[in-house]
Amino acid sequence: MRHYYVTGYRQVERVEEPMPTPGPGDVVVEMAYTALSPGSNVSGYLSRTRQKPGEALYMGSGIVHQMGEGVQQVKPGDAVAVLGCGHQAFVRVPADSVHRLPATLSLREASVSYLCTWSISALHLGSYAAAETVVVVGQGLVGASAALVADMMGARTLALDTDADRVAFSRTLGLSAVAQPGAPGGAEDMAAFLGETGPDLILETSGSWYGFRQAVEIARDYTRLAIMGIYRQPPPAELGLDLHHLLYTYPSKFHYQRLQIIGCGSDPDEVAYPNPRLATRRRNYAYLLEQASRGRIALGKLITHTLAPSDIGTALGALADGDKHMVGVVFDWRQA
Repeated sequence: MRHYYVTGYRQVERVEEPMPTPGPGDVVVEMAYTALSPGSNVSGYLSRTRQKPGEALYMGSGIVHQMGEGVQQVKPGDAVAVLGCGHQAFVRVPADSVHRLPATLSLREASVSYLCTWSISALHLGSYAAAETVVVVGQGLVGASAALVADMMGARTLALDTDADRVAFSRTLGLSAVAQPGAPGGAEDMAAFLGETGPDLILETSGSWYGFRQAVEIARDYTRLAIMGIYRQPPPAELGLDLHHLLYTYPSKFHYQRLQIIGCGSDPDEVAYPNPRLATRRRNYAYLLEQASRGRIALGKLITHTLAPSDIGTALGALADGDKHMVGVVFDWRQA
């Protein structure tokens, strides 16, 4: 079977491997679609310290092909979303890593579902309450997923991005409002939507220190700032001083405006008491897939490019070079 690996700096190689066989508690899935995460996957593609081949993604969808001993939650022929897979024709994963799809949800849409379940976790961690105003900074795939989920959960949702192409894409999602900070009229659009109350919750998804600064700047008293983006490098010196001034010098956002800064991973795999919330990653997945099957969130809107697996290296290269037209990139394994 085909299996694509990142083997070095800007290098992707196809390897022919034997089909996997399931062990106890495992399933083997015939992949229909695999999807890129433009943040983590591009970071791995650009790594200069790689010592061995690595996977280029972690989400997709397909059909259960075989099951190992003890698996009961799925059966051969079931359509599933898969977490923790590689770019490969067949994948072996623990049964807990697959999620059976409702009959009305396509495999293509389901391939990008994981990031939306993470967004549900971020809203949990950010203490979102119904009818609040949520600002999503950054409209890459993570940010667009977060904006769609916030909208699905009833938020007044404002999506922000400094790139005109990303703003144009975000306007296709059907959100409450979209604005481009720094562009003519951008500040006025933001002010008109936020009004006097400002944002209750900000989801910072850009992974850019400038995005973080934007989030801090628009925060008001008691705003919660939930960080989904990963800042892989220290801030430039001048920007670091600017952030220090905003956050910690009088009248500081952090102390005097009671700004809360919250780190956002996923909800736990199991409920751990005394945690009062019963949310788990699996419950989030079930909820998201149910809402998608009811038409309450259009996962397909997140997909901008459907390519053949042989285009994996080309797509990673384009994303690494800053192609902003590419947001949701999936690979159709039913193509040659």
